[in-house]
Amino acid sequence: MPKPNPRTRIFWQAAQRMRDAGITVDTDSGYSTVSIDCPGEESIFMQGDEADSFIAECRKLWKRYPSLPMDVAELAIAEPYTDLWI
Repeated sequence: MPKPNPRTRIFWQAAQRMRDAGITVDTDSGYSTVSIDCPGEESIFMQGDEADSFIAECRKLWKRYPSLPMDVAELAIAEPYTDLWI
């Protein structure tokens, strides 16, 4: 499994904060949907253009840093959406 390096450390840290809080991100580019879930909180659900933009941002980050797994990119990009939960 890839490890954080100086350029990706901030994304790994964001993903770890999300995991520690029990937050999960489920993306489906085929149906243009994104679901951000946290136990005990109302889910954040995106579809259409909003979901496509989120997925594109994750892919952009993943392509820029190939050592960064997609699930880490998704959690890092989702963190600002969850500010009121944490």
